[in-house]
Amino acid sequence: MGEKFFNQLAVTTSINFDSESFGKLFIRIFIGIFFMVNGVHFFMGGHAALATLGKILGMVGINFSPVLFGGVLAAIHIVCGLTLIIGFLFRTSCFLLGLISFLKALIALFAGKNILNDVAHIFTLSMVTVGMMFIGGGKFSAKK
Repeated sequence: MGEKFFNQLAVTTSINFDSESFGKLFIRIFIGIFFMVNGVHFFMGGHAALATLGKILGMVGINFSPVLFGGVLAAIHIVCGLTLIIGFLFRTSCFLLGLISFLKALIALFAGKNILNDVAHIFTLSMVTVGMMFIGGGKFSAKK
């Protein structure tokens, strides 16, 4: 029923409605906003929040200056969230955000946090961004 309505709307407004690209745009906007708000949240949390975020890189052997690298990861959240919305460098942004989210999920898992309450949503978000990397940005994106 919904597709029929949107197709009638497209006919009356002379716009060719592509539900697949619109769905991709919808997902891009809301996941991008989520990552941008998450990055700003880390910056507003001060040194303690940035140090906690920077400790994620300890899993890949970068154990020095966690505040600096926490700032870099928070900036990646903001910039990649914006490029996700725009659709510019889409697959690169999805890869970086998926990798960071996956490492955050592993840290939470190894810290002994509850799998369903603390780890599942982070892991799900990392898989969504990796899946989006394979699907692509859709027609309503800035290509290259």
